[in-house]
Amino acid sequence: MTEEPDTPLTIALAEYEHLREASRAIDDQTTARFTFFLTVATAATAVSAGMVTTGTPAGAIRPTLLAGLGALVLMLGSAVFARQVELNARGRRYAVAATVLRTYLARRAPDLAPYLMMPTLDDPGPFAPEPFRRHWARDLVGQAGTIGLINSVVVAVAAGAGLAAVAPGWLAAAGAVAALAGTVAAHLVVVRRRVAQSARLVGEVLARRTALIPADDAVHESFARE
Repeated sequence: MTEEPDTPLTIALAEYEHLREASRAIDDQTTARFTFFLTVATAATAVSAGMVTTGTPAGAIRPTLLAGLGALVLMLGSAVFARQVELNARGRRYAVAATVLRTYLARRAPDLAPYLMMPTLDDPGPFAPEPFRRHWARDLVGQAGTIGLINSVVVAVAAGAGLAAVAPGWLAAAGAVAALAGTVAAHLVVVRRRVAQSARLVGEVLARRTALIPADDAVHESFARE
C-alpha cells in the first residue's frame, strides 16, 4: 500500500527552493550591476587623470570632455544606486520569507530544530538575521552605499571646480567638502528610509499572522521592529 503524499511538505519545499533561486538571482543582479558601475567609474577616472596630467586635448575641449565623463558617471551611478536599493529591499523580503518557511519545517520536526544553523522565528540560531535597524556605517559600506559615495565624490569635484573658477581656493575647497557631506547624507537617507520601509512592511505582515510569532519574540524583533 502506497503512502499518501505529504502535500504541505511538498509545497513548502517547492516554495523554499523558489525563494532560494530568487535570492540567488538577486545576488547575481546586484553583483553584476555593482561591478559594471565600478568598471565604468574606474575607466572614466583613468581617462580623466590622463587628460589632466598630459594636457591633451588642449583648449576648451578638455574641460568639456571632463564634464561629460563626470555627467556620464553620475547619471549611471544614480540609476544603478536606485536599482541597488530596490534589489536589496527585495532580497530582505526573500530572506524573511525563507525564515518563515524554515520555521514551519522546524515545527514539523522538533527533533531537527537544534541542527538548523540558520534562524527561524522560534530560534535565532548561531547565525542570527541582520537587523533592519543598524548603524549608518553599515549602510555606507554596502554596495548601494559605495555607489552613493562615488556619486558624492563626482558631485563634490564638480562643485569644487565650479567654485574655483569664480572664488578663492579655500572657498572652493570648503564648497567641495560641503557638497560631499551633503550628497553622502542624501544617499544614506534614501538607503535607510528604504530599509525602514521594508521593516514596517515585514512587521505588518508578521503581526497579521499571529500564529507565526512565539511569545518570546527575539527573532521577530531583529527582523521587523523599529
